Amino acid sequence: MIANFGNQVFATVMDSYSYKNALEQVVPSVAAEHVAAGGFWVLRPDSGVPEDAVVAALQAAESAFGANINEKGYKIPRGVGVIQGDGISAERINMIIDAVHAAGYSIQSVAFGMGGGLLQKVHRDTMSFAVKLNHIVYAKDDVAVDVMKAPQDDPGKDSLPGRLAVRRVAGIPTVFPLEEDEIREENMMQVVYDCGPVPEYKWESFDELRDRVEREWSSIPPTPFDGVISATLAEKRKALGEKIRRKTDI
Repeated sequence: MIANFGNQVFATVMDSYSYKNALEQVVPSVAAEHVAAGGFWVLRPDSGVPEDAVVAALQAAESAFGANINEKGYKIPRGVGVIQGDGISAERINMIIDAVHAAGYSIQSVAFGMGGGLLQKVHRDTMSFAVKLNHIVYAKDDVAVDVMKAPQDDPGKDSLPGRLAVRRVAGIPTVFPLEEDEIREENMMQVVYDCGPVPEYKWESFDELRDRVEREWSSIPPTPFDGVISATLAEKRKALGEKIRRKTDI
């Protein structure tokens, strides 16, 4: 991120694995590169107690880069800020502001994301839905690696690792690892975007999409999250998540 965007304003999610490790080890290790690049680095926590996460990021930023004191006596870390988008509501914003001031920092170093929490509170977390990187093949040596988000302070945000497939089990769309041979032939997932829209894919209109969702929603019984993940994928997710947390534990 610093190599590609370091002379601009750029943000990085800090808690894909270990927030504590990212703040205490990673930030200091690249501090000189960031200063040399000259841009503004925004640290982004995405789990845990929001006010604690924000203050911890500000403290790490001050430790690595120093801080200036504004005319009101509050500290402003140099060349670094924090954005908090997880768990934001009007009440939570006030709690974060109070915690930031109590720790001696200016709120000008903090930005807030605005999601469904500031509106009707129907958002992606209602359906536990988010898009995460799950598999990567390195161009340098063609090494393939399964990837997942596994934050130490919120296992509920563990994502699904590896290339995935979906097939119906007793009528319910269920997620499997793609490498299971029998799954490939029944895979309901289609590639619709690959460095741009796939030309041969016929996109539905919004009305068509709504109609399809309505048909699926009314025909499938309410199913817990564990009920839409195959046993093999659940075990893979658990094993890789535990491995990541052990590896990143300080």
